Amino acid sequence: MDKPVKGTPEPGPASETASAPSLPWNRLAGAFLAGIPFFCTLPYTVHSWKMSPMDRMNWIFLLAFLLVAACAVPAVADSVRQRKYDWYALLATAATGILYATGIMKQIHMIRILAGTWFWWTAIWFFCGWKAAWAMIPAFGALSLGCTSTTFLICRHLMIQPQTALFLKFGVTVACAAVCAVLMLTDYVMKREVFWFLLAAGAILTGTLVSRGTGKTAPAFKPDFTKSVEGFTTTETPLSEDSVRFFEGATVHQYAITDGVSHASILEVKCGDDIHKIHPASHCLRSGGAEILSEKVVMHTMPDGRSLPVTEIRSKIHGNPILTFVWYTGPEETIGSFYTFRRKWSPSKQWYSYQIVTKVYDGNEDTSRKFLLNLLSKY
Repeated sequence: MDKPVKGTPEPGPASETASAPSLPWNRLAGAFLAGIPFFCTLPYTVHSWKMSPMDRMNWIFLLAFLLVAACAVPAVADSVRQRKYDWYALLATAATGILYATGIMKQIHMIRILAGTWFWWTAIWFFCGWKAAWAMIPAFGALSLGCTSTTFLICRHLMIQPQTALFLKFGVTVACAAVCAVLMLTDYVMKREVFWFLLAAGAILTGTLVSRGTGKTAPAFKPDFTKSVEGFTTTETPLSEDSVRFFEGATVHQYAITDGVSHASILEVKCGDDIHKIHPASHCLRSGGAEILSEKVVMHTMPDGRSLPVTEIRSKIHGNPILTFVWYTGPEETIGSFYTFRRKWSPSKQWYSYQIVTKVYDGNEDTSRKFLLNLLSKY
């Protein structure tokens, strides 16, 4: 039997073998504190859960975020042990920070919430490494679905009802959880260059599809519905108590106009300093139970030759077909797209929002459309 070589150290107990690196709590704390911009948006988010029928169930996605993020914790811990700061992430952090500031300056809550969400994610990438950021993508994807107005946007672009959009969001959330499980089991990490290429391609495609028609403008068109025009009878109608509360801070007038055959209802809103009183018309219609058949920005030509860009909405209310025109008028131009209006709005300039609605009789939309254009050409 061989004797041990003199001077060879005796093996120590298992507890003395090399242990895994300890967690760098300072970097984990930095990753958590980077969520402060998102936390600052929570009061408005909670308010929207209470007040908006289309956002009421979005709290579920915050819960889903917590559950999916908890599943990703082991991957985050492993990544933060192995790597130090990832300075490449600062480019993405700076971009989301600028977007967050833009949301504050332009008073667009949705941009602020989404920017705060992904600023937090980019900080996790910076402090904990790309592997951690990759593992947390499903969690932050679920959190993004809880952002205000996401249900409305899905309804608008897919032309589906709010209940269907909500189930679709649930399905995407389940898919996020499934992706997270697969990532944990396979330990697969996509190369960050491939991820950003796919993200950029998806953003360009989405932006191209969403922005179609939104740039249509015309000279300022601000009709004065208090004056009488030949062939039409105009009556100013009182606002309901709900409308008075909803448009508090803005000057609102409502009119009923008829030519003896067709009838139209007109809502004129002089926008005040609180732009959040102005919503896309289809959002209000859906919240009121209407079924939206189509919604698009159209440049119409009135009988007198003037151009009028409008968001044209075909819908059904209690089974009755309705045609709606919506446009926004500033000091110099008229805009048909709500999103272009929100981008150009500022409290230093006076803007007006107009919504005119008429029933579609006997299914003849062309007749209803001609009635509205003929009416508007008188002003």
